[in-house]
Amino acid sequence: MINQNEIYAKIIQILDNNGVEYKLFSHQEALTYEDLAKVQQEAGFIGTEMKCLVLKANDTFFVYITLQGEKVNFDTIKEKLGVNKIKLCSSEELQEYFGAKPGCAYPFGFAVQYDIYIDPRIYNQNWLLFSPILPTKTVQAKGVDLKKVFDNIENKIEEVTNFNVSVQ
Repeated sequence: MINQNEIYAKIIQILDNNGVEYKLFSHQEALTYEDLAKVQQEAGFIGTEMKCLVLKANDTFFVYITLQGEKVNFDTIKEKLGVNKIKLCSSEELQEYFGAKPGCAYPFGFAVQYDIYIDPRIYNQNWLLFSPILPTKTVQAKGVDLKKVFDNIENKIEEVTNFNVSVQ
């Protein structure tokens, strides 16, 4: 079983090791964007919410990171990966393989066998918000600094500009 506290500590260590400018906020549990909007107002953190999706292509998990509000184009992803079927992982799979609840998928710190696809527009955000696996914590990090993180982790990383329905 994946230990959430160990993953949380690993995420914070990765941020620190890569010189990321970030702030860490504690708040009541937030599992939806609506919950997050409420705690964001109460706690005072600012930024664009990062959308971290754990997807399953045939039988292989991977993570796609984009911005909140973007609609994902599953047909484009299937074509890019050369697979017939793609779907969001189930809440049970998210818990089993990543140790996370729905709404708390995180952008890095998981096993290296999971590839990461990134919408590079995240790097242009002044502040990005993401869950560090715990539903009572939010990280507010500089978008440009997250580039350093993704350049230095062991997962296979690929920047993609066409996984969303319409990229501006």
